[in-house]
Amino acid sequence: MKTMKIKVLTIFLGLYTFAIGQTSDSLNISSEKQSWKVFSEIDLGLIAFTGGFANYFGVRNGPHGFELGYQHFPAPSTLFSGVPEGFDLTVEHIYSIHYSYFWNGKTDKGLYTRFMYHNKMQIVTEQNTNTSKKLYSDCVGAELGYIWYFSKNFYLTPRVGALYYINSPQGKENNPVLVGSSYYDNKRHKTWDTYFIPTISVGYSIPIK
Repeated sequence: MKTMKIKVLTIFLGLYTFAIGQTSDSLNISSEKQSWKVFSEIDLGLIAFTGGFANYFGVRNGPHGFELGYQHFPAPSTLFSGVPEGFDLTVEHIYSIHYSYFWNGKTDKGLYTRFMYHNKMQIVTEQNTNTSKKLYSDCVGAELGYIWYFSKNFYLTPRVGALYYINSPQGKENNPVLVGSSYYDNKRHKTWDTYFIPTISVGYSIPIK
C-alpha cells in the first residue's frame, strides 16, 4: 500500500509539474492576448445535498486556472458517505489547491480537467456516548468538468471526480478506529473518494484590468 501511494503521488506531482511548465510557456506566448480573470464559485450540489458550504476562488489566464477551495459539511446518507450505523460524520474542513486546464487551449470555457490536492479533517461521533474523534487525511485527484457562461460573467459548471488517499483517515493500515465504545470503519474513505454523480457550481468571473 505504501509503495502504491508513493507511485500515485509521484505521478500526480509529475503531471502537476508538467502542467505548470506548459502554463509558463503558454503565458509567455499569450500574455499580450489573454487577460487575467478572478473568479469565485459556490458548490450548489453540496449545499443542496448536505446543507454545508463549499467555495472555490482563484485566477485564470486563457485556458489555465489556479484555485484554492474550502468545504465544510455534515456527511450525507450512508449510501453516499459510507458512514456505518451508530455514527455521525462531519467534514470539519477540506482545504484544497487546484490547477485546471481547459481543453480548447484558448479560453476558460467548455470542458476542463482539474488536478487537486485536499487536506481534510473529519469529526466522527458515536451516537450512544456522544464521543467524538478527529480524523485527518490527505488526497490527490482529478476532476472532469464543463463551464457554461449563461451571461457575461456568470457561469455553471457540472463536474465529476475521484481522489486517492495518500494519507487515509483510519491510518496507514486502514484499521477500524475506536470511537467511544465502538469501532468506526468507513469502507468508502480508505483508498478512493469519488463523486461520479455530478455536482454543479455557480460561478462569477471578471477580468483584471
